[in-house]
Amino acid sequence: MRVELISRGPGETEALGSRLAAALPDGTAIGLVGGLGCGKTCFARGVAAGLGIDPDDVASPTFVYLVEYSGGRMPLRHADLYRLEGLAPDAAAEAFAGIGLYEALEGPGITVVEWWDRYVGPPPALLTVVEFVVENVDVRSLTLTFSGAALAPVAHGFGGARTR
Repeated sequence: MRVELISRGPGETEALGSRLAAALPDGTAIGLVGGLGCGKTCFARGVAAGLGIDPDDVASPTFVYLVEYSGGRMPLRHADLYRLEGLAPDAAAEAFAGIGLYEALEGPGITVVEWWDRYVGPPPALLTVVEFVVENVDVRSLTLTFSGAALAPVAHGFGGARTR
C-alpha cells in the first residue's frame, strides 16, 4: 500500500516521522530515499521522538554507518549508506554485513536506513520505504510504501492521506 503526503517544513517532516514510529510494530525497517538535503535525517529524528528517544541525539551516521539508540519504547538503529555508493553487489553485501546492518534489520526495534536505494540483500519482512521529492525550498512530497501484512493498519491510520 502507498500513502502520499506533503510536508511543509522540517517541523512537519519530523512530526510525520514521529507519527509513523508511534504506530509501527516491533521489527519494522524504514528505508529513506531521496537526495541530499531532502529531509531524511529530519524524518529519522521524528522516528526517534515517536519512540520516546530524544530527537536531539540523532544525527546522520554518515561516517560511522550505523548507530543504536535506546531509552524509548523499543530500540532504534539508524544507518546511512551514503558513502557506500557504487559498490559491486558482493562488496556492498560484505560492507553491510561488516557494519551489522543485516543483524540490525533482523533484530528487535525499528531500523531506519538512509539511502535505502543503495541497499542490497534480503528484504525485511516489515518495511516502509519513504521516498522524498523536493518540490521547493520548504515543501517535500513523501510517498510511503508499506510492505508486510502487519503494516496495513499503519498505512490505513494515515487518514486524510491519499492511498493507492
